[in-house]
Amino acid sequence: MPDQEESREGWEKEIIDVQHNVTFPSGLRSAQIIAKKLSTSPAPISDFSHLVRFLLSGILLVIGFAAFSADVPHNTTLGVAALAAACCLGASAFR
Repeated sequence: MPDQEESREGWEKEIIDVQHNVTFPSGLRSAQIIAKKLSTSPAPISDFSHLVRFLLSGILLVIGFAAFSADVPHNTTLGVAALAAACCLGASAFR
């Protein structure tokens, strides 16, 4: 655990140093370092559109399962369609 804390502190110090020492010649290099550090985030969902797809897939899953127990005509067809759409949106959310 102490190694992780030291590496995190070193990483934070490097980012702060880069942000404070931006000059025109080193500005591009500093931007590359910052972009590299930010791109290594452990988040499984990369941006807002993927998050929206993930949330919509969850909503469609609920609608799909609710359609099976609903007393509407063609409930099986509606349930299968909603579940298929939820699976497709869920898969595209993690791409």
